[in-house]
Amino acid sequence: MSIKFSSIFEKSIFVQLLKKYNYQFTVRDIVAGKIIGFEKKSVLIDIGAKTLAYLPISEISKFQVFSTKEIFSSDEIGEFILIIYNPVKKTIIVSLKQLKSLLIWQRLKELARENLIVSGQVEKSTKQGKLITSQGFKGFVSNYHLPKYYRRKQLNKLNLPLKFLKLSENNNKILMSCKLAHFKNQTNFLKVQQVITGCITDIKPYGLFVNIYGLKGLLHISEISSKRIENLTKLFKKGQLITVTILYINLNRGRISLSSKPFESVDIND
Repeated sequence: MSIKFSSIFEKSIFVQLLKKYNYQFTVRDIVAGKIIGFEKKSVLIDIGAKTLAYLPISEISKFQVFSTKEIFSSDEIGEFILIIYNPVKKTIIVSLKQLKSLLIWQRLKELARENLIVSGQVEKSTKQGKLITSQGFKGFVSNYHLPKYYRRKQLNKLNLPLKFLKLSENNNKILMSCKLAHFKNQTNFLKVQQVITGCITDIKPYGLFVNIYGLKGLLHISEISSKRIENLTKLFKKGQLITVTILYINLNRGRISLSSKPFESVDIND
């Protein structure tokens, strides 16, 4: 997400913008400003206050900036965030970099709140997982949250479907999951109470793991029979086909619970 500037604004438009932000200036306010000059390491901006605001070169971009005149020109108008406001000392400092970051985080929180899937590009592979970039931010996907195929491959520049796991604005950390994104996409073909045939992929003392359309579901031992079962390996084998009923699908945890008992009413826990 970027802040666009235009040098074709008329003076009246700038006045209208200042009226839009006509309030007592407070740190972290978003303000409209007009570029009126340049210094060696800053840009001079009129935000409608009695003192001109400074945009330091360090607050323009997270990337190194060599010349402010290569980015801006006089009379351009845009929005900035106020980071220092001291009218007594006649010091006003604004930031473009922090405004971009604020807007990105607002967008991220909205996407996470709506439980949406986004596309991210793999920038680097590590022993722990993949570093990705998406929509102006950088995130991390641990190996646990990657399908096995993607763990073994470098696959730099590959685009992956991703869901948000954890956002930490204070630490500037974004954790994501490719597994949950795949899970959400594939569960569009499934529904609670659906009867389906799957393949047993693993047998544990507490139940069977069943492959359904490439997704792993758990058939708990208590959902196999009303009678006590001592040893599941005596009744089932890996690779065996089994007909099951979907009890519930948990999109947040990426889990499917199954039953092979005659279907009864169950609680749906989405």
